[in-house]
Amino acid sequence: MDTVQDSEQPRSATLRNSADDPPPPATARDEDVPSGTPSERAYLHLRDRLLAGGFPLTRRLGEERLATLIGVSRTPVRHALIRLHGEGLVARHPEGGYRPAVADPQDIAALYEARRTLEIGSLWGPTETGRRHDLGQLAVLREEWERMRRELPPAEAGFVATDEDFHVRLAGAAGNDVMVELLKSVNARIRVVRIHDFLTEDRIEETVDEHLQLLTAVMADLPAEAERIFRAHLAKSKAVAEERALRAIARMAALG
Repeated sequence: MDTVQDSEQPRSATLRNSADDPPPPATARDEDVPSGTPSERAYLHLRDRLLAGGFPLTRRLGEERLATLIGVSRTPVRHALIRLHGEGLVARHPEGGYRPAVADPQDIAALYEARRTLEIGSLWGPTETGRRHDLGQLAVLREEWERMRRELPPAEAGFVATDEDFHVRLAGAAGNDVMVELLKSVNARIRVVRIHDFLTEDRIEETVDEHLQLLTAVMADLPAEAERIFRAHLAKSKAVAEERALRAIARMAALG
């Protein structure tokens, strides 16, 4: 997978700690599975190891071997692999079962372009139609993220859901439900790469700060400033996520 260069990336959008491998992501509670169950433990273990590039790229992920590795039965492993397949982190193996997935660079580039178009459209939409964003919704969103800035959440892959929620609700405040649904669809398909962006504390802190800057511009009816902030935010996130995804793939390829 070759890194896709974003021609719109601002010169000021530099990567912090880009030369260092991120530490293994922390585990976190998942809404779909009760905390501490064998299914959740299997899912988190496999997800984190896949993100770190800890499995051979072409080798089948055997349920029995994984169950022994994690210390659970085969059923939780099977459930975890099905979830990971839905998230795009594993793909079907020709011989049955699953293997680590590799994202297609052309698809990822197209999805980032689609996301950029949808979100910029939502930033400008109310202004172009003589309306305003829903300030009540934005005030609630800002309060949540200001609280998050005071007590930063841990760096872990599950933060991608929190990030997606922010962007979906920001788009929703523009009042176009069709664009919101399209953005949700794009987010689901691009998550396999974006999940790599939230594995270090500096990226969580930067994301929170940039979200609050974006909210300030939108609530002040400054769409041009909001677009500038969003473009820089997206370009930085894209670069970090792609770089880390490439490292993980390189590690898996080296394992065989």
